[in-house]
Amino acid sequence: MKGLRSKGILITTFSVFFLLLYLWIRYFSPRFPSSFLGICAFLGLWAGGYLWLQELIPRRYRLPARFLRWNALVAVLGLTHVLLWGVILGLFKPEAAPTTPAAERLISLLTAILDGGILLQAAVHFILASHLISTRPTPQKRWSLIGFFALAALILFLQAGRVPFSSYLTPVLWIGTFPLLYYSQWLQDITQKSLWENLLLIIAAFVALFIGWEVFPSLLLPEVGPLYEVLYPILLTGIFLHGGWVIVPLLLRVARIAAPEEGSLELLTDFLAQQQRATTTQEVLQTAQQAFLQVPAVGGVVIELRTPLEKSLRFSSYATDSAIGQELLALLHAKSGGDPSAEVVVSLQKRRKDLPDHSALLVVRPVSLLQGAALYRTLSVAIESREPDGFEEKDITLLSTLVEQTALFLESIERRSYQEQLLTARKEADFLRETREALLPPPPPILNKVDFHILFEQYDKTIGGDYYQIHEYPQGNIVDFWLSDCAGSGIAAAYQMAQARGALNTLWLRQLPPETLLLELNDALKRVFYKNNFIAATLLRFDLERKEYTLLRAGTPEVFYWNPFTQTAEILRPSGIVLGNASSSIINRILVPERGKLLPGSLFMLFSDGFTEASNAQGEMFSTETLFSLFQRYAALPVEEMALRILEAVRHFVGDTSLGDDGTLLVIRYTG
Repeated sequence: MKGLRSKGILITTFSVFFLLLYLWIRYFSPRFPSSFLGICAFLGLWAGGYLWLQELIPRRYRLPARFLRWNALVAVLGLTHVLLWGVILGLFKPEAAPTTPAAERLISLLTAILDGGILLQAAVHFILASHLISTRPTPQKRWSLIGFFALAALILFLQAGRVPFSSYLTPVLWIGTFPLLYYSQWLQDITQKSLWENLLLIIAAFVALFIGWEVFPSLLLPEVGPLYEVLYPILLTGIFLHGGWVIVPLLLRVARIAAPEEGSLELLTDFLAQQQRATTTQEVLQTAQQAFLQVPAVGGVVIELRTPLEKSLRFSSYATDSAIGQELLALLHAKSGGDPSAEVVVSLQKRRKDLPDHSALLVVRPVSLLQGAALYRTLSVAIESREPDGFEEKDITLLSTLVEQTALFLESIERRSYQEQLLTARKEADFLRETREALLPPPPPILNKVDFHILFEQYDKTIGGDYYQIHEYPQGNIVDFWLSDCAGSGIAAAYQMAQARGALNTLWLRQLPPETLLLELNDALKRVFYKNNFIAATLLRFDLERKEYTLLRAGTPEVFYWNPFTQTAEILRPSGIVLGNASSSIINRILVPERGKLLPGSLFMLFSDGFTEASNAQGEMFSTETLFSLFQRYAALPVEEMALRILEAVRHFVGDTSLGDDGTLLVIRYTG
């Protein structure tokens, strides 16, 4: 590629020099035969521009639609150029033309500028046409272009030398456009997508060329310039070529012979059929590797399936110590990530001098997981081309499609495995549901002088960690309101809850003081809990005979209290720590009860953190402050209506999402 670029720049530079020299000679020596310089400039610009454009624009970006837009723009600019300078030259009529040498030189220079503009325009059109024709280059295309270029050069030099038989070769050049049209496979592509948009660009260029090169010179110019006269066969050839580009797509469209490449379609069909038979991840990746290597533009491939918490799977067509394989793997690791993307590395040789000057395509696709700690795996594929700048747009599209389909088949295998596990999971879910029902608290008693309402919002419909219970002692003068939350979630939390429930109901039979009840419960849980298991609990005891309450809080949220005497709301925060994780001697030093008088109308609200930590779509939590403000607002309502109003506010806050955890609310009013 460096050789092409250096040759292209060198040839183009000399061609511009010849063009400037042509203009200089036309001004200072109008009668000197300078057409040979113009021909050299045209041929040099054509050849040099073609080579230079190959380096400036990688093959994957040499899109027909882009070249057609440039072609139409150059045609319109060329038409404007001919019109402008044609009008200027038309002002000098032959009968009124001055005879001074200076005026003759000026007219000669203006004519040379007009000819030079046409020369530049023609060179650009043939550069773009050569690239369009050489899409997917083959030896046949290259030799056709070389032969056409050589024939054009021969005719131009014969025309400049005024050799008589040069006119007989001109029709041969026009006939030479037929092989060029035959090798313009991009015409088939535009019949399948954006036909009328691209066809309009071709028609615009064709009309502009016909008017600018055929109509305007005869209408506007007193006489044509010598370079235009020499270039006329080439200009007419360019018009014929554009006319063919207009007709061929329409013929293809009418005949309905524009079809996708059969090779790519057959490859994709075989790939899909083999992948559907694959039953393991390894088989899917092996099939994908074989399909990549069947694409003509591919020289080698490295495939890696990476999972954050597992060892990655890797398939490579290179030897273990291959420099290319190691470099492709390094590129993949530098690019790895969950976002889908495709990137072309233009030259591996620019990264390491010992590597060939081949391009590489890097494609990354996430593979979703339905189970496990990680959310996705990453399918990374690095593909080396067979030749420099070897990937066209179609190759990139096909290879990206193969990678995308590979990712889908990997997800399909994951789904199959997941569905097989669902059969077992359903039985487990039934077991959890039955366990949950067995762990539900007993029906609450009917109490004298106390109104209460319980709300239990279950996050997991099978099992959870929140537990509440209302226990009335046999004499009926003492009532315990219990609310606890186990550490963790799922089966582990339910198992802890079952252990705590059994121990608690055993201790209630002994009618212990509230502090002793919690300490002995802690001793029981510490013997059965594992490592960091614990429960947070709130115990509110009503002594209806003494009209007193005792509140103990072991790691749970605050308790809200409404004082009917002062008509104010308070937050009760007696100190304490969770149960089952520390010795009772430590807990006894920290645990401080809150005691007070039961006044008629006294209102208490116990709640778990499922309500205060409920989050909306923006990640904002409902918060204790918001819940306390609702408690103050609805304190005068009946306990059931108050609880329902609070639940409605929380649901409105979280929107379509769930609470994110079990939420329990106990609203208790002493009526006296």
